[in-house]
Amino acid sequence: MAAMSDLSQTPFFSITATANPGVPKVAEQAYLGLVASLGGLVAAALLIFAVATQSAADAERIAGAESGSVTTLVAAFAATHGRPGGR
Repeated sequence: MAAMSDLSQTPFFSITATANPGVPKVAEQAYLGLVASLGGLVAAALLIFAVATQSAADAERIAGAESGSVTTLVAAFAATHGRPGGR
């Protein structure tokens, strides 16, 4: 019976499953986890900074108003929710 494929020939691509990569898999996973964690921390820090900056600007605007507290709160609510896009 003739063999369907000749295993004695070398494959066209030299990459095989038994090739030893230069870096152990545990080190690669640790590196990717570290990079992902640092990226998440940077994203969280930027979000916190953006919210704090906006809140500080709103707080200064509200504190600068010289009318009563209810009028100030209503004006701040209208300014915040009257913006295009609902922000």
